[in-house]
Parts: sequence; C-alpha cells; structure tokens
Amino acid sequence: MYSLSAIVAALKDGEIVAYPTEGVWGMGCDPSNEEALKKLISLKKRSKGKSFILIGSELVHFEKYAEVEVNKTRLLSKWPGPHTWLVPALEISPLLSGGKETIALRLSEHKEVVCICNEFGGAIVSTSANKEGEKTPLDSEGIREIFPGIKVMKGELGGLNKPSTIEDLVTGEVIRS
Repeated sequence: MYSLSAIVAALKDGEIVAYPTEGVWGMGCDPSNEEALKKLISLKKRSKGKSFILIGSELVHFEKYAEVEVNKTRLLSKWPGPHTWLVPALEISPLLSGGKETIALRLSEHKEVVCICNEFGGAIVSTSANKEGEKTPLDSEGIREIFPGIKVMKGELGGLNKPSTIEDLVTGEVIRS
C-alpha cells in the first residue's frame, strides 16, 4: 500500500495507480498523458470506443475538458458526491472521450480521491480496477493479483455498494443508476 505522495508522484510519472472511491476500487492515470491512457486501456483489455470518467475535487479541475462554468448550477445540483455527469466535451483526446462528444465527470467528496486530486492539482482518470467484463476486486490484495506492479493507495472504500449514477447533462437521460 502506497502513501498519497507516492501515488501522486506515480501519476506525474505517467504510471497507473489504484485507489479507493465511493463504491469500488478505482484505477487511473493523468488524463493529459496519452501514453498512460494507452497503458490503462491495454491493462484493462478495454474495448475501443469506451470513454473514461474523470474525477476531481474542485470544479476548476474539469475546465480544460468541458464547459463547466456555464453548467455550474446543474452540475452542483448533484455534486459533490457519487454522481457522474456526461457533459459536452471540449477538444480532448479520443482516448478519454471514446471518440464521443461528451466526457464523464464526477466531483468527489471521498477523502482519498479529494486528497489525490488536490495534491495532483487536477482531475484524474477513474475506471473500476478490473479487467473489462470481470468483477472488481473488493480489496487491495485482489487488485495486486490482477495488476502486479500497480501502486495501490492506502485507504477505505466509501461504503456505496454500487458504481456512481451516470446522467446526461443535456438530455437528463440516466445512463446507469
């Protein structure tokens, strides 16, 4: 298990890290690092065209990915917390957006996520710490078995027994409840 400073240093070095979130263990990287995104896609054996969620601890963390200020009132109606919004994206890497015109954003209040994002100085990629189609491990040992060499942060899950809700900001459609 790694400290906050080791996790943030790994993110800045382009590594993939694992960390506890509100409901499941997450895996992520620096969303501006194309090589790290490719590595994460490969590690998870992720299908092409799938987008990632970005998590942050402050609204400003999302400003280079989406028009957050103009949507602030609606976004904050369910943030911070385990709610993911699909928001019209700015010009971003198709590795992040899956080639779609939206980006998934979550403003977290989970202690470890907030610490990572604050120390990192921005949003990070967040995806469940599993290979596509497989169950997410319930603990850090399970993550290290599936992904040897991944730095796993010390911490606890937030107690939510499912992934976050995903809602389209523009249409109001709930994609995942």
